[in-house]
Amino acid sequence: MAEHPSEYIIKFTGIPLGVHEFSFHIGDSFFEYHPVIIIRSADVEVKAILRKGSGAMELDLHLTGAVKVECGRCLEEFAMPIDVEKHLIVRMVESAKREDDDDDAIHIALSAHEIDLNDHLYDFLALEVPYIPVHADDENGMPECNPEVLKLIVSEKAKAEVPKTSAPENDRWEALRKLKMN
Repeated sequence: MAEHPSEYIIKFTGIPLGVHEFSFHIGDSFFEYHPVIIIRSADVEVKAILRKGSGAMELDLHLTGAVKVECGRCLEEFAMPIDVEKHLIVRMVESAKREDDDDDAIHIALSAHEIDLNDHLYDFLALEVPYIPVHADDENGMPECNPEVLKLIVSEKAKAEVPKTSAPENDRWEALRKLKMN
């Protein structure tokens, strides 16, 4: 990943103990510095609530909005809704390494005075997108994919189905089934 200027920073030094709310917006420029293959663009609001205590910090993140992805069935772009809530513990450690972070914790250096959420927000968004995203079904249970592409898929599937014929059973397998082991 290329170095990036982050606008997703929470500066916690200088703010009093208690609960503090921060808001961020994730747009298309967010993905300029991340190796995105699936997400084409985004319009996501981030609400971050920092609980700063005398010896610990907790962070609640709520991401809502949509990301544009390509449908794995009809190949058309569509807006996939996003609604993610994460609760994280902020751990202050001697030497913070990104690889030490886990699902429930962010590790920052003891000397740090801010939390950069850029990579964490990217991870949360990327993990919300299925491996093969597809359009949702409508109220009738039909896919919202391009109808012309769906017709092509159905016709190709029908061509691929080979009618089953009643082929004679292979005699050697029948003979093996009749064998009795003593």
